[in-house]
Formats: sequence, C-alpha cells, structure tokens
Amino acid sequence: MKQMETGKKSGKYIFIIGLILLVQTSFVFAAEDIVGSWQITMDFNGRQMMATLTITKNEDGTLSGKWGSGDLSNVKFEDGKLTFQRTTRMRDEDMTSDFSGTLKDGVITGTMSNDFGDMDVKAVRKKPKCPALGQWDINFSVGDMDIEAKLTISQTKEGKLEGKWTESMGEHKVSDIKFEDGKLTLTRKSKIEDMEFESNFTGTIKDNELTGTLSSDMGDIPIKAKRFGTALIGTWELTTTSDFGTRTSMLVIDPDMTGTYETFGGEVPIKDLKLDGDQVTFGIEMGFGDRTFKMDFKGKLDGKAIKGVMSSERGDDDVTGKKIEKKVEEKKTESTSM
Repeated sequence: MKQMETGKKSGKYIFIIGLILLVQTSFVFAAEDIVGSWQITMDFNGRQMMATLTITKNEDGTLSGKWGSGDLSNVKFEDGKLTFQRTTRMRDEDMTSDFSGTLKDGVITGTMSNDFGDMDVKAVRKKPKCPALGQWDINFSVGDMDIEAKLTISQTKEGKLEGKWTESMGEHKVSDIKFEDGKLTLTRKSKIEDMEFESNFTGTIKDNELTGTLSSDMGDIPIKAKRFGTALIGTWELTTTSDFGTRTSMLVIDPDMTGTYETFGGEVPIKDLKLDGDQVTFGIEMGFGDRTFKMDFKGKLDGKAIKGVMSSERGDDDVTGKKIEKKVEEKKTESTSM
C-alpha cells in the first residue's frame, strides 16, 4: 500500500516537474521568436510609411528594442503579445507612444497609440539581401592581354538573380545565375568578332571580394573582382544643421547601391544614387498628407566620414556623417538562384 502511495507521489512529482520545464521551454522559444529585425509598414494620413523594428535579447533574459535608430523602453513579449513604448522629440517636447501587438504566423500586427490617436502597424521579418548583388569590377588576363570587365547582378521581385556582363571586347550574355552555400555560379555566352563560345564561372564571395574561375573549352581563367562602392556601402549616421536646429537621421546603403533614408523613425527609399570617385549624390521624396517634399543630397566621402549639403525648396542644409561599424553578425543569407 505504501509502495503504491509512494509511486503515485513520485509520478505526480515527475508530472509537475515536466510541466514546469515545458512552460519554461515555451517561454524561451517565445522570446527567441521575436528577436531580430522586422520591416514595419504603417498608414500615416493616407500615406504608407516604412520603418525598422529591431528586438534583441539581453544577457539577463530581458528584451531591448530600437525603432529605426531610436531606443525603445519597456519591451516585453509574453504569450505571443509584444508591447513597448517609443518616445520621440517634436519641437522641444517629448511624445510617448504605446505599442501593443501580437505575433502570429510570422507577422506582427498591432496598434501604436499616442495623444494624436491610433495607428495600425504591421511587420514582417526582414530578410538580408543576397551577397552577390551589386556591381563587380573584374580583372583577368588572357595570354598577354589584361582585361577589365563589369558584372552587375540584380534581383527580381520574385527573388531570381539577373546579370549583365560588359567588357571592351565583344558581346557577352549571362544566365543561370545561382548563389548557394557561399558560391556564385553563372553561364556566359560570348561573341567576339566571328568567334562564339560558352564559359562557366564558379567563385566565392568574401565580404566585398569575388574570386573564382571562368572555364571553357579553351581552358580556365582565374578571376578576381571587387564590389563597386564599398566605401559607401553600410549604415551612416547623418547630422543635419539648419535654421530649425540640429537633427539626426540614418542613411543605409545596400550592396546593390540601393538604400533608405531614415528620419523621425520613418524610412524612405533613396533615388538616383551615384558615386563618382569620392562624390556622392542621391534624392529622396517625403510626403505628409497631400504634400510632397523633395530633397537632393550632394556630398564628398572622406574615409568613414561624409560631408555635404541637402537641398530642398526651403533652402540648403549642411550635413555631416559618420559610418557606423557593425556590432552584431548578420545571419547567413539563404541561397538564391535563377
């Protein structure tokens, strides 16, 4: 009889311990589910606004967050519900907004509330861009000839890779571009005068350098390439000085020479980005209600610093900036093919 009671107590004890462990594990998984970078979309007075939400897990298990470049407070994620507070400064006054939302099927949906009302918010996890994107300046030798070429790789909305190969001799078309497990492969069809031939490239990408081999029936040619615009690619903290005071904004330039300009927590895509030597130009378009504002930047790169002028219908504002070094290693990019 005592053995039966002891067995029942032991079974009950094991069940309770198992339940506790299960609950603790579920909380761990829940916290991990929210950590990372999220692409936010909002409707602001009839216009769609974009922003980046970043959630990190601290050593003590608590959560921290950023909305664009600004810090969040009271970040919590419990039972699939995300809450935090965002404080912004407008005309020398602080305004606090409260967010409450849920994570379901990989999508965060919720509401941002402040004294001006409520705003619907939706966010999906940000995916890093394929490292193969961008313009690659290629150098290789055929016999005694040194040849320079450019390989430009872009990506369609469906995620497929496309490319263009240009060099001083002949016409070249690339196809079947793939990036898998850190390796870039493609097929190149060439026509030089009366000669037509096909070659295959296989190479590896490390940071902003591409090395590999171009193979054909005529043999193998070693290839070395560097990504164009490496001095500009990255995240920049810009300080704009005008008659209205000083404000900070973020400029993000991706490897394919596209990017976003972030100010007041919102992001807009930059247009017509050009880099000529150390000269940088781009434009942005911002809207509030029915009004649209256009601004054009023209500046000069100096190592990890940038200096220039932002021009608009209101006049010219001085801009200085510094490049922000990465502190957190990005997740490995998924394979992409065509």
